[in-house]
Amino acid sequence: MTILEKLKDVKNINEFAPLLGFQPKMLSYILYIMPNVEKSYETFTIPKKNGSSRIINSPNEKLKLLQRRLANLLYDCYEEIAKKRKEITVLSHGFRRRYSIFTNSLNHCKKRYVFNIDLKDFFPSINFGRVRGYFINDKNFRLNEKVATIIAQIACFENQLPQGSPVSPIISNLIGNILDVKLLKLSKEVKCYYSRYADDLTFSTNSKQFPNSIAYDNKTHWIIGEKLKTLIEASGFKINDTKLSMQYRNSRQTCVGLVINRKVNLKQEYYRKVRAMCNNLFKNNTFYINENDKKYSIVQLEGMLNFVYWIKQHYYKSKKRDESYRQHAIIKLYGKFLFYKHFIKIDKPIIFTEGKSDVVYLKCALKKLKDSYPSLIEFVDKKYHFKINFFKSSNIFRDVFSFSEGTSGLEYMMHYYEREIGTFYNFNHNIPIIIIIDNDDGAKKIKKLLKISNEMPYYKLYHRQMYVLFVDKKDNTAIENLFDEDLLNVEIEGKKFKVDKADNENNKYFGKHIFSQKVILPNYDKINFDRFKLIFDNILKIISECHS
Repeated sequence: MTILEKLKDVKNINEFAPLLGFQPKMLSYILYIMPNVEKSYETFTIPKKNGSSRIINSPNEKLKLLQRRLANLLYDCYEEIAKKRKEITVLSHGFRRRYSIFTNSLNHCKKRYVFNIDLKDFFPSINFGRVRGYFINDKNFRLNEKVATIIAQIACFENQLPQGSPVSPIISNLIGNILDVKLLKLSKEVKCYYSRYADDLTFSTNSKQFPNSIAYDNKTHWIIGEKLKTLIEASGFKINDTKLSMQYRNSRQTCVGLVINRKVNLKQEYYRKVRAMCNNLFKNNTFYINENDKKYSIVQLEGMLNFVYWIKQHYYKSKKRDESYRQHAIIKLYGKFLFYKHFIKIDKPIIFTEGKSDVVYLKCALKKLKDSYPSLIEFVDKKYHFKINFFKSSNIFRDVFSFSEGTSGLEYMMHYYEREIGTFYNFNHNIPIIIIIDNDDGAKKIKKLLKISNEMPYYKLYHRQMYVLFVDKKDNTAIENLFDEDLLNVEIEGKKFKVDKADNENNKYFGKHIFSQKVILPNYDKINFDRFKLIFDNILKIISECHS
């Protein structure tokens, strides 16, 4: 049975709750009791670009989890419906998996005319009755009335879809699809391209005359065509008359904020602004969004930089492992930013390891040995708080640096560090960056690079704050060798652990990931981590040496 079939089959709250991963009593509590005993929503405003404010209604944690579960269920149904009707022309690109403002804008590149419309109060215009009625009457759903009512109760606040709820986007997309189908039919009749991103509607054409059923020029400004206006209003939406725009080929054309004259791209001034903020950050350790404005956090700048990178990388992604990929300006800028974030602007010692499993081992070991290393970990309010950071790689980090796991990736980071560290001035370099590696064949290149002997447990790199720490001074020692033999010989489903085997290989062994997740993580409080003490003792020595 598909997800949609299961949803159509349920008749009441007792059957519906398990589909969302809830007990019926908890679902009933959130819907009918919680609003009377605790606040379901937190209301606040955020500024818009035009100076006005947008009202945000953010659900509390219990309701947010319920709404997120419902959203995931409806996203699955949405994709199932699209696949069933063999959707070729994608009309809605907002709030949808694998679609974005980029895919939306691609539809309107290299066009003679581009006409943009904004729907007014998009979420608030969808009320409780519309949501309930949609799920009862839509031919793809036709849900039981009680179930449709429960969905509307979960989704709506003060008789509308609230801005701030994780389920509002998918429901607005489902209901908005009714409008999309009508507008696609109109567009085809007049040889236009049509797409929607949330409340932004875009029409474009290469025809010599723009069709007046969609919009016409009254010699002072462009006015929406009567046919288009009727279809929008008949579908229960309103037009924001202050946000109508016609853009011609000989001027800059935009779609949902992206330039689309020749290809989908950013506004040049946005990129220049982000670049200037990055340069100020690198030189002065601070930056401003606007002149005479307050300081902003590095997280906000990273979001802006990530947006620039995300748009640009659509044209670079086929060359990610090519050396020329790293020569693009945005790749260099993002690389320098990530270097600043992970190597310069750090407030705790940071640990780099060869892989994710090593981090699991080290964290579990520290938890078990917490009383011996209070300067590395503390247990407060029934939670562990690490006083060192463990580097967590991301897809962006790996793409920008062409970074791979293992010693080869760490070796590359050492070269990059040596090259870049000298470009940052007036920064405190007394917080160590510690690279922990196995003392095995994979370490030979690094040993050769650093010209070190096996007797040294750790090595200071380039006379700065980067250190290479071996898990053991003995040759042919991997971090897994620090565990007792009986632990290494454990079997899972008849398979034995072997360090150099991948978990997905169909044989008699399992690899590091399963070992860390199914053997170490759930049993760390019973495991002997005494041989890990040498690692932590050396970390303490490095921290002390770096501070001196």
